[in-house]
Amino acid sequence: MIRTVINYRRLISGLLFLLLLTSCTIENQLASGFLKKLPEIDIQLFTPEMVYKYNHKGEEIPGFDKLSNAMQDSALYAHSRYIQFVNDSLFLDNYINNFIDELRKLGFKVYVDASIDSVLLQKPQAYVLNVAQIQMDEYKLPFEDSESIDDSVYYKKFGLNAVDLSCWFELSKLNAVKPVKSVLYSSFSGSDGFNGRFFVDPFTYEVRYKYKIDSLNINDVYELASYAGKKNASYLFDFFMNQYIAYHMPQGEDPVDYFHYNRFRRYITSAGDEKFEVLQSN
Repeated sequence: MIRTVINYRRLISGLLFLLLLTSCTIENQLASGFLKKLPEIDIQLFTPEMVYKYNHKGEEIPGFDKLSNAMQDSALYAHSRYIQFVNDSLFLDNYINNFIDELRKLGFKVYVDASIDSVLLQKPQAYVLNVAQIQMDEYKLPFEDSESIDDSVYYKKFGLNAVDLSCWFELSKLNAVKPVKSVLYSSFSGSDGFNGRFFVDPFTYEVRYKYKIDSLNINDVYELASYAGKKNASYLFDFFMNQYIAYHMPQGEDPVDYFHYNRFRRYITSAGDEKFEVLQSN
């Protein structure tokens, strides 16, 4: 009886796997078709002139809760480790230049001249992409390490310096009969590098903790901007590819996954969490 149940379960699992494999094959075929006949996509790009910057480490400032809102803002800026030293122009140059460069390598035609409107109106696949906001948030990232030694569990807590880079995009198609605006969002993080371990002191037999922190610095923050620019270009390509897949799926079927194209290795895989979050599409 047990063997029969196990075989039955294996049969069901096998059938489910085959169904999933068949569905993924359809999506892979559609994605391959998109890549082989890559449509000419023209993008008119609008970029921001500033970076919104916030420090959230008020707990490090003595008497912070007793300050007025205006004084809190001033204190947070003055006590920041990164945001007060980040040059907006340099930061945006790193982000935008890498964004545009990667878009073009992926096959997009990118225009940054607003006067190009009349030309794009004649293109079948022309879009306006507004980088609506770029925001940098500085904060302390809680980190806890633990280990069981001699039937006791030991804990060590740290607060690592961290920075989030968030981006909001407004994407709309030109020449559309029913204009649709999609609001897309992405976020990337950088923090102190950390390596630590518990050990038993051979002389005192006390449990101690040894660690090393590779501190996040300003150059790392600029590198984060460059990295985010390249990744967001890749996310935009995936957004168009997955729209194509969804549109061409057999009637009544939806894609089982969201896919990513790796242009370096030239293969298609599951995107996982590495994709735009669609905040609005109407």
